[in-house]
Amino acid sequence: MGEYPFSSGDMTNTKGNIKVSVVRWIARISAGVMAALILLIFVGEALADGFDPLLNLTIRESGMMMAFFAVWLGLLLGWKWELYGGLLIICGVAAFYLLDYLFSGTFPRGPFFLIFAAPSLLFTYCGWQTMKMQKVENV
Repeated sequence: MGEYPFSSGDMTNTKGNIKVSVVRWIARISAGVMAALILLIFVGEALADGFDPLLNLTIRESGMMMAFFAVWLGLLLGWKWELYGGLLIICGVAAFYLLDYLFSGTFPRGPFFLIFAAPSLLFTYCGWQTMKMQKVENV
């Protein structure tokens, strides 16, 4: 078991644990790809326009940037603390959508921002399953 609550510890290989392990690695790989993509977008924008635009963000842009940073951080934290990372991604995406709605009156179009949240569902599932298995083992 892991050192921290809701962490991805190694458990005996029962059928349920193998399923959780497979979902865990799908979540980790997809989260790694999403985190790398977000980083690539930010680096590409910084190389194209420099860092000056980041210093002159509006309140709307700053809030949405913070929400998207929470998503990126959740994608990374999910590798170690699945439940916490998954919940941070969900909260970040919800904040991003809420801020966009409050400032523009509409939600972002297309599924692109929701695609970044896909690993959150997998991380949250693994975190809850790990918690459940730890409770059973402690009984």
